Amino acid sequence: MHSTRKAAFLLSILLALPAFGSATKPLGRLFFSPAERTQINRRQQEERPAQPPPSLDGIITRSAGAPSVFLNGKAVPADPQQIHMHEGTARIIGSDGRIHHLRVGNQPPESPTR
Repeated sequence: MHSTRKAAFLLSILLALPAFGSATKPLGRLFFSPAERTQINRRQQEERPAQPPPSLDGIITRSAGAPSVFLNGKAVPADPQQIHMHEGTARIIGSDGRIHHLRVGNQPPESPTR
């Protein structure tokens, strides 16, 4: 029984040796020049249309339960940390990942922070 284990172990080592001993080819680079990378980045920027900033139409706070905000006319659940009632503002993360600091009834500036 012991010799069978030893033989299986030696066989597995012998089978694995070609994988370790062979010289591997370098993988190469995905982009061959900085100019190609710049061109691809520019193309990606052009493909993404700018998202219009959302409008904050209202804020509802409850004594029990989570608050809601009305974005573009639709009620959306909100976290209490997003809402600043004394200022009438809310911090909203848009579908494109940008952060908007909105005041009820006002459109945000066109260049929100990320």
